[in-house]
Amino acid sequence: MFDLARTVQLVRGALFEAEPTWRGYLAEAGDWKKTALLLTVPLIVAAAIVAYVLAVLGSGVSVLGLRPTFSGLLLMIVWGAVAAAVVAFIFSAFASVFGGKGSFALGLAATTLAFVPGYVGQALSGLPWLGWLIGLGLAIYSLVQLWRIIPLYLEVPDGKRTAHYIVSLLATIVAFLVLSSLLGRSMMGSGQMLGGMQGMSGAGMEGAPMDASGSGLFGGIVRQGDLIGAAEQDRYTPPENGQLTERQVQEFIRVMERLGEASTARAARIQEIAERADANQQVSLQDFGAVMSGMTEIAGLSTAEIEIVKSAGGNWAEHQWV
Repeated sequence: MFDLARTVQLVRGALFEAEPTWRGYLAEAGDWKKTALLLTVPLIVAAAIVAYVLAVLGSGVSVLGLRPTFSGLLLMIVWGAVAAAVVAFIFSAFASVFGGKGSFALGLAATTLAFVPGYVGQALSGLPWLGWLIGLGLAIYSLVQLWRIIPLYLEVPDGKRTAHYIVSLLATIVAFLVLSSLLGRSMMGSGQMLGGMQGMSGAGMEGAPMDASGSGLFGGIVRQGDLIGAAEQDRYTPPENGQLTERQVQEFIRVMERLGEASTARAARIQEIAERADANQQVSLQDFGAVMSGMTEIAGLSTAEIEIVKSAGGNWAEHQWV
């Protein structure tokens, strides 16, 4: 049964207190109908309607450059429901292959909770100028969240998480391309999407092995997920006198300087792509993958600071205290 108050509570928790919310909902996640009525369907419908309204009130065109129509809104809702079911089925099916739980109900709960930021991004994609950028950043952040939630809900063993994640993502892309072809609509921009994913992942379509630790989109998502997970495990007990050491001050300055340099470089790259888009020049998915970290920063969900601290062997809890 639909419960608006509970839905709002779960959405807010998934955005701002993700892991406690995931753990709290786990006991209820065994019923896929409950998840669908409580989270999946409301999120799909709300995101589509808000995006439609913003597009109508804003520039009069959608993020894809099309004029919003009521039939397009209905199609977006139907496609969203199909996509949610496909993603949940694929990730849960491959979870059993890789030693986890092959439960569609748990898969639907995990993917829906992980993609709450993505639904928010979809809703805001109707905003003029930065809407598409915010939507892309939140979609990428949702992929990071999906990497984190899989061990909790589908219990994929640590040694097989990377393989399960990448295989499931690739299977999802193929499934969407096939569905788009069967529906007679290139809803995902098949050729550009396939080429972009190939370039970002570092995997050739001839079956070349994929480097999950590389700098492509998938490798970046996995790396960010690992860093966030490691940072959350850090603990630090502040000194009783509350005073900083010289080492702590120097390390904090180093991190802030590195963060400033990284942010400046990413901002310049984003500006370049934005100018190309404004000039109606082609912007490829390779461009999006190259600035993945910058996109998440624009969305206010940056992991750059965590990456700088943890890559140098630092303690995230100590850094936050400093």
